Amino acid sequence: MRPLDAYTHNQADLASLMRDRIHYACGWNVMDGWLNVDGFDESYPHGRVDEERARRIYRTDLTAEHPFASESFRFGYAEDFLEHLDQAEALLFLCEAYRTLRKGGILRLSFPGLPGVLRRHLRSSDYQGAAACRQEAYTAWWHKHFFSAEELETVARHIGFRRFAVVKYGKSKSPELCNLETRPDQMDLNLICELTR
Repeated sequence: MRPLDAYTHNQADLASLMRDRIHYACGWNVMDGWLNVDGFDESYPHGRVDEERARRIYRTDLTAEHPFASESFRFGYAEDFLEHLDQAEALLFLCEAYRTLRKGGILRLSFPGLPGVLRRHLRSSDYQGAAACRQEAYTAWWHKHFFSAEELETVARHIGFRRFAVVKYGKSKSPELCNLETRPDQMDLNLICELTR
């Protein structure tokens, strides 16, 4: 196995990988029929992906300007990514995702939401409870910020997304976005939203 960093793609590689669906921060979950992109693979214990998967991942920094033309994608998807970004990084990512979506395109996001994190990890309202929450929910997983639905909707609408919806695990009005989530253990934790351009 090679580190993900060993695979650097050029524009010719990107052209051969392009699809009308983009899977952001894919890690090991390389999906068929999607352009799988990632900037690092820190979320897995060894920080490595096997060579077959790595060849199918386009490496790019998702908190910088994305190397895709405006209005490239009909669908975007990210699972367990947004919480690894601080608020400023999330704004950069969401603006670039918006720019590269076609009009009517949908960005589906699944991530630990603030209400679920509080229910699961903030078990007492004192210093010890808050310190345990910080360790369990933030430090242990390199998490930086947990959006609530209200906060994400405020950001999405300001960016220009026309519709914002909280949706159920594995369910969508768009068949292409059904059954994408891979974490049934986080059904009570994750917030799943669809943002329509």
